[in-house]
Amino acid sequence: MLLTPLIVKGQQPSASSEVTAMAPAHALAGLLPDRLAGFTAASEVTQVGGDRLADIVPDRARAFQEYRVSAAASRYYGSIRVDLFQTQNQFTAFGLFTYSSGKDKGVDQEVGSGGALVDGATIFWKENYFVRVVPSEPARARPSATVALARAVANVIGPQGVAVLRPPLLESLPAPQMIPGSERYLLGPESLSAYVERGREMFEFPGDAEAAVAEYNQSAPADQVDKEAPANAAAGTAKPAESSGKPDSQSQPFKLIIVEYHTPQFATDAFVSLRGFVESLPEQDQTRILFRREGNYIVEAVDVQNRELAEGVISSIQYPYTVKWLRNPLWPANDPFRMEKTADMLLSTFGLLGLILLTVLLVGSTFGATVFLKRRKRQQEIFSDAGGMLRLDIDPFESTLLGLPPKRNEER
Repeated sequence: MLLTPLIVKGQQPSASSEVTAMAPAHALAGLLPDRLAGFTAASEVTQVGGDRLADIVPDRARAFQEYRVSAAASRYYGSIRVDLFQTQNQFTAFGLFTYSSGKDKGVDQEVGSGGALVDGATIFWKENYFVRVVPSEPARARPSATVALARAVANVIGPQGVAVLRPPLLESLPAPQMIPGSERYLLGPESLSAYVERGREMFEFPGDAEAAVAEYNQSAPADQVDKEAPANAAAGTAKPAESSGKPDSQSQPFKLIIVEYHTPQFATDAFVSLRGFVESLPEQDQTRILFRREGNYIVEAVDVQNRELAEGVISSIQYPYTVKWLRNPLWPANDPFRMEKTADMLLSTFGLLGLILLTVLLVGSTFGATVFLKRRKRQQEIFSDAGGMLRLDIDPFESTLLGLPPKRNEER
């Protein structure tokens, strides 16, 4: 009985052996058919894993790996190459799109869940896929051709109308003073350094940390300028423009970086590391950097000229303290082996009870028999059959037994 649950458990297939890697929603080769939007394929599909992205994007492979690209495929249609990247989810696909848009973002295009025309190439993202349509000669290529080919790939990926999700971290970027279209969703030091100078030295991304970057105007709002102008005119003073040969510093935007760490310990370590890095810079560079910690957020502003405005933007950022359930504990567990586990539990319970009962019976019987035999042996050593005993016949046994009166004295 004791070994039965162990035997049953040994014969039951483990959950880990039954869990297999889920196949992607689409095979990458199937998303690049022989004909697309009137274009005929000029090559076979080249497909690589996430560890060989350098075969397709040799200059940015490490940054693409930060966005959890698991596989990639490429194929030529005439002189246009289509590169397809499969990421972990919609957030990573959107982030890879924002990273690849460049600092100027390019021209928006209605392709997939969001597209842009950047340096003659059309890029877009849809579901958990990021796509680049790159002509061999961008200067001579027609943008309409790349856009048409990109829309055809988007239609192959899936129908329109699918809910588009953006990373929640982007909602923490303050809206006032932000330059529209400057938001970027970054997942590692390589992608961060492409938009923030010395970003690789400032931040590390342990524990799946994520970052949001945006640019903000440093010039005073229009209503504030209108209020200050009459006062300056009445006083007969005017603020002279700097003649340093550089553009007006107030017209240059500053970059706001929000890095979210998923544990307070990671956030504490990152804040200490950032403070040490800033203190190691020259004093002139330190004056252009503001940073603070808000919950698990590390917020930093770089290239700051208007410190008052930048401090106001940073102070408006609030960390959303929320408790996230991995699953609702009231929902029944969707475990395919719950019946086997229940049977194992019952067998183990009754087997243990049977083992306890059997142990009590054996131990009790052995102990009782030992005590009984020991006592009987002791009695046999102390007492005999009284065969050699003598009895003094002082009183007649018969008369005493029968209750007769004592006999008279015969001498009388």
